[in-house]
Amino acid sequence: MQPFEIGYVMGLIVGEGSFTADRKQPYLQLKLHARDPFPLRFLADRLGGKVYGPYDHGGRNYFIWLLRGPDLRRAVPLFRDYLPESWKREQFEGWLERHREFLARDTVPEPPPSPTD
Repeated sequence: MQPFEIGYVMGLIVGEGSFTADRKQPYLQLKLHARDPFPLRFLADRLGGKVYGPYDHGGRNYFIWLLRGPDLRRAVPLFRDYLPESWKREQFEGWLERHREFLARDTVPEPPPSPTD
């Protein structure tokens, strides 16, 4: 990624991101108004993940970008290196600690053992 793109991604995450988890796995989520899905598509193009929506809930219209699984694992080093000092950085550090095992898993499955004669 170019320096501008890294700065843009970090700004979006600091301003709108949430490092969170469900019962199965950790993820990064960003929610933006439905009239402006383009920053979420930018994130999906650069980091992976998926954009969901549009949703209409209680008069709020929005899209959500979720980064999880192997895409999330690949992005963690970028966050470690570039996420600026902020409350979001503190949230990220605690989130890393809580989900250390999940994030340390290999992204590529190991091949099955070869048969022995």
